[in-house]
Amino acid sequence: MADAKMSSITLHDIAATTFKVMLRFMYTDSLPEDDMLGDSPIEVFEDLLDLADRYALDRLKLICASKLWENVSVDTFAATLSCAETYNCPELKKKCIAFFAEKKNFKKVVLTDGYVQLMQKFPSILAELREKVGT
Repeated sequence: MADAKMSSITLHDIAATTFKVMLRFMYTDSLPEDDMLGDSPIEVFEDLLDLADRYALDRLKLICASKLWENVSVDTFAATLSCAETYNCPELKKKCIAFFAEKKNFKKVVLTDGYVQLMQKFPSILAELREKVGT
């Protein structure tokens, strides 16, 4: 309750740009166009997914997951799957695993640094990936 008496509250670990986008969404139910999100809209959507999960903004969470899926590639696969696992996005995780299972993607993804880091961070995902590739 001390916050009610303070003239301002500092939120740590939240970029000002990301917080503004979240506020805009909360008040207007819309997001700015991707080209208005700066040089790395994917990073903004990853950060927004974190905030949406943290503050239980389910619709924003679904939109962010959808935006991340739209931009999945061999290079973004590991970061996208990491977000799906970290922020409990089962549909995004399922799509990422299916993406990985495609032979042309599998061969390239396993050679990325992101894949190695993903396996170190979430070793339990390895079994799911093996199962999908094996089918």
